[in-house]
Amino acid sequence: MSFYTKITRPLLFLFSLERVHNVALWLLGVVGRGPFGQWVLKKLFAWRSPQLEREVFGVKFPNPVGVAAGLDTNAKLYRQWGALGYGFVEIGTLTPRPQTGAPKPRMFAIPRDRGIVERMEYPNCGLEKAIKHLRRRAYGQKVVVGANIAPGSVTSPDKFTADYLRLFRNLYQYVEYFTVNVSALVSDAERYTNIDKKKVEEVLDALFDFRRGQNQYRPILLKVSPDWSLKQIDDMVDILIDTPLDGLVVAGGSTRLGGRMSERKLLRMSGGFMSGAPLLERTIELVDYVCRKMEHRYPVIGVGGVMTAEDVQRLLDAGASLVQCYSAVVYEGPGFAGRVCRKLSANASAAEHKA
Repeated sequence: MSFYTKITRPLLFLFSLERVHNVALWLLGVVGRGPFGQWVLKKLFAWRSPQLEREVFGVKFPNPVGVAAGLDTNAKLYRQWGALGYGFVEIGTLTPRPQTGAPKPRMFAIPRDRGIVERMEYPNCGLEKAIKHLRRRAYGQKVVVGANIAPGSVTSPDKFTADYLRLFRNLYQYVEYFTVNVSALVSDAERYTNIDKKKVEEVLDALFDFRRGQNQYRPILLKVSPDWSLKQIDDMVDILIDTPLDGLVVAGGSTRLGGRMSERKLLRMSGGFMSGAPLLERTIELVDYVCRKMEHRYPVIGVGGVMTAEDVQRLLDAGASLVQCYSAVVYEGPGFAGRVCRKLSANASAAEHKA
């Protein structure tokens, strides 16, 4: 047990989780603002190994462990996450215009089950400020940056595609890949559970049309919810097979999963999403299902419930090409990526030795 998990984390959970979260991100930003600070973070926390490098949907990743959308919402800390040892960072969820999200409190820790319930509703600085932050990317930085995009909360349904396209078009030169977050394509009452295949295809067609006219190729991924039925997930796999879509992100937060009655009650009362350890088995199940369904022909990013190096390995073994972390960053502290990469490197060495 590390100093962070034994001493620091219990103290942090005495306060509002969102406030602690924001202070921690602010401190990370201050410490890693310049090259010297990033060098210090790398020396203290990161673990690099050529064994972990991989190419997925045409993009080279220094390792398969990434930061999920929601931690670097405004594209301000990607350099710091890279210094901590993460191989990629998914910024966002970004919307065209700034929005404040749901009223507070909107983030709740469940320490005994290593879970988090949140109903943030995509607070972010908007497209223009995010681009300003992304312009600071230094040539040669190894961390890969992807963008998670969605229409604004006040956008009418007939303008959804225009919002996605505006984000895609303006961010195109600044990131390595895109994740299309389609949660806004359903009403609040449906709570992300009744996705319309035709609406998704309409959005993706607009993005594909724009990409065809560009000199550089940016992969497009679609995020799959753990709350969808197998029929709806099959629809998304069909889209992946039948269109120029490059991969899937499986599966993120859930409005249903919660191991205890108190957790399920909190989900209902807050109208939020569960993330953290309670999601792991469902994520592994869906990653395995999707990979088998498409015969392992397309990349999958696994996300949801990853809290240990063993969890990451299980998702990779289930077929994921890359893995994203969210709650583990809160529960396991700044050394999480380094510890995971060290373990994955040891596993790879052991496998090579056996071979």
